[in-house]
Amino acid sequence: MTIIRPPAVAGTFYPADADLLRSEIDGLMGAALQSGVAQQETATPKAIIVPHAGLMFSGSLAALGFATVRALKDTIKRIVIIGPAHRMAFQGIALARADQFATPLGNMRCDLPALQKALALPHVQMLDDAHTLEHGLEIELPFIQRLFGEDADIGIVPLLVSRCSPRQVHEVIEKLWGGPETLIVISSDLSHFHDYDTAKKMDNRTRAMIENFDAENIDTNDACGALPVAGMLMAARNRGMKIKTLGMRNSGDVTGDKSRVVGYGAWAVYDGKASGMGGDGEDDFTKTTETLIRTHGPAMLDLCRQSILHGMETGAPLQVSANEVGPALAAPGACFVTLKKAGQLRGCIGSIISHAPLATDLCENAFKAAFRDPRFAGLSRAEIGDDLELSISVLSPPHPFGFADEADFISKLTPFEDGIILSDGNRRGLFLPQVWDQLPDPKDFLAHLKRKAGLAMDHWSPNMRAERFITRGISSSNIRPSGFWDQQD
Repeated sequence: MTIIRPPAVAGTFYPADADLLRSEIDGLMGAALQSGVAQQETATPKAIIVPHAGLMFSGSLAALGFATVRALKDTIKRIVIIGPAHRMAFQGIALARADQFATPLGNMRCDLPALQKALALPHVQMLDDAHTLEHGLEIELPFIQRLFGEDADIGIVPLLVSRCSPRQVHEVIEKLWGGPETLIVISSDLSHFHDYDTAKKMDNRTRAMIENFDAENIDTNDACGALPVAGMLMAARNRGMKIKTLGMRNSGDVTGDKSRVVGYGAWAVYDGKASGMGGDGEDDFTKTTETLIRTHGPAMLDLCRQSILHGMETGAPLQVSANEVGPALAAPGACFVTLKKAGQLRGCIGSIISHAPLATDLCENAFKAAFRDPRFAGLSRAEIGDDLELSISVLSPPHPFGFADEADFISKLTPFEDGIILSDGNRRGLFLPQVWDQLPDPKDFLAHLKRKAGLAMDHWSPNMRAERFITRGISSSNIRPSGFWDQQD
C-alpha cells in the first residue's frame, strides 16, 4: 500500500487550486529568472538556502534560490530538503513514514533508499506526527514541481530537525551528499517578531555569519532553521565551497506593518572552483578596498584619531552617523586598528567579520585598541606624540583554508599576504598579514599562531581548521609623519 502525506498548508501558505498555484509559482519564477541576480549566475549551486513562509511573504526570495538551479533540470534525481520542526519538539531528526508527499500539483515520490541511509544514523527517527502539520518542507515542493516538471522522476528526502547539534545535521548532509544528481535545499526563515529596524540589523548579522561559514555562532534567534543552516555551513566550509547572498527582505517590506516582522533570505552554495563565482572574490576586494583607502584613507585615520581623543575625555568611543561620513564609510566593513609606540605594539583590536558600518567599526576598534586591549594599560595623554603610530587594516571576508596535514598547511601559506584564523575546539587565534614582518618563515608563523590560540607550538589535531583573509591598510605615518595627533578637529 502506498502511503501519501497529504498537503497541510494548501489554501493558507499557497493556493489549494492547482491552476492558481501554477500561475503564482510561474509568476514568481519568471520574475526571478528575469532578475539581475539570476542572470548573473553562470555556475550551478550544490545547495540553496531558501525561506518557507507563505508565497506572498517570501515566495519571491525562494524563487531566486530555485532559479539558480534551473540548469539541473535534466541532471537532478534527488533533492534533500532539511528544515526546522515548527509543530512539535523531539530528539534528533525526523523522517515521515510516507512513500510520497502530495501538493495540488500532484505527488512527489520519496527517495526510500536515501531515507533508509539517513535512518541508519542513531539520531534519525521515523516520526509521522512531526510532519503532519509541518509547512517548512511542503512550501518548497511546488517550486520543485514547476521548475523541474510535475511528472519529473525526482525523489525527495524530507528531513525535520528538532533537538540535536549542528554536527548531527552535518552528518546527515554528508551521508546524503551524493554527486551532481543530488541537490540540497535548506529551508529557513530569519529573525522573528522584532521591529523592522531591529530585524534588519539582526538579519544582516546573520547574513555575515552565513557568508563567512560561521556555523558555531548562528542560533535560533538568528534563524528558525539555524541547525540545518549550520550543518550545511560545516559541510560547505570543509569542502572549501563558496556562498552567495541572493537577496533579503522581511514581512514589513510586503505588508507595510513594521512593528513585528519576520525576516527572509536566500543563498546559493557553490563548489569552490565553480565558474562565475569570480575566483575567491579577492581581486574585487583588493580593487575596491585600495580605491577606498586611496580616496578615504586620511578620513578613516582621522576618525580613529578623534575616537581615541574622544575616549580620553569621555571613556567611550566616538559615535558617528551615516550622514557625517558618506556612503563609502557607512557601508558594512570589518577592520583592525593597531597602535605602535616607538615601533613597539601598544594595542591592537579588530573585527573578523563586518557587523556594522565601517566608520562605526573604525571608531569602536580605535577606542578599544587604545583603552581596552587587555595586554596593555589604557593609553595616557602623555603617550600622544609623533612616535605613536596608528594604522588601519580593512579585512576581506574570511574563507575556508583547506589542508590535509601540517605540512600541507605550511606549504599553502602565502607569506606577507595571508591573514589566518586558526581554531581547534574552543581555542582560536588570528594573525594579520602584518605578522609576517616578524615571522617570515611559514613554519614559525604557524607555530606562533598556535601559541596565540592557546595551543602548544607543536600541537596538531585532525579537528583543527583555518580560515584565510587578506587585508589592505594605511598608517598615520603614510600621510603625516609628524603632527598627526596635533590636527585641529
